[in-house]
Parts: sequence; structure tokens; C-alpha cells
Amino acid sequence: TVWKEEEELYLEVYNNGTWLLSIKNWRATNDVENIHRLEIHHTTDQQFMLISGKACLLLAPKDMDGETELEIQPLEIGKIYNLPVETWFNNVLSKDCKLMYCENADAGENGNSEYRELTPAQIEAVTKKVRAAM
Repeated sequence: TVWKEEEELYLEVYNNGTWLLSIKNWRATNDVENIHRLEIHHTTDQQFMLISGKACLLLAPKDMDGETELEIQPLEIGKIYNLPVETWFNNVLSKDCKLMYCENADAGENGNSEYRELTPAQIEAVTKKVRAAM
């Protein structure tokens, strides 16, 4: 089976009940202008690979607070990035981006995922870093 995704969203490419492979395209929630929160997976890790365009991972430790400075990891095409369990994250994508990711098939279930809003100061700082990196 061959998959090709061109829409402004994501597509679950393969799900065998244990792990899930998806392709994510740009969408407004992942635009640099809309950075406002992070997500964490409490029981699973996740892998990302940039296929085309530009993307950055936003990263913070589990014990982050409103003063925590977020780390920016620009992604390079063809390299695989592992996001360890219990790491706050989000991704920012260029409009021509295709980002593949792999995670447990139940990553969003059973309380595994949690979201945290960023402070205005964190949003301002991380937006500047992302613009410089992309």
C-alpha cells in the first residue's frame, strides 16, 4: 500500500494496534504564530523524522514551570529524533512541511497525554527562537 498526504492536517499511515506511524503536514495549530502550549506523554516515547520543509521541536523537562526556558531542536531532513517519555514538547512546522512520527497506538489514551499552557513570556521567547531557527 502506498500513502500520499497533501492536505493541511495529519494522516495515520499505519496502525497495527501496538504502534502508529503518521504523517503530519502544516496546520494552523503548528504555525509559529500559534505557539501556546506543550504536550507530554507519561508512558510512551515518540520518534520524529522530517521529510520536507522545516520544523522545530519545542522541548522542556517534566518539572517545567512558568519560568522554564524552552529548548528548540531544529529538525534536519532524514534524521530521526527520539522524544523520551516524560518530556514536554510541541512542534512548529513550515507551510511546506511533511513530518513523519511514530508513537504507541494508544499514546492519546488512558491519561498518557497532558497539555500545559505556556506563559506569555515563554511564548515570546520561544517564538523568537523558532523564527531564528526556521
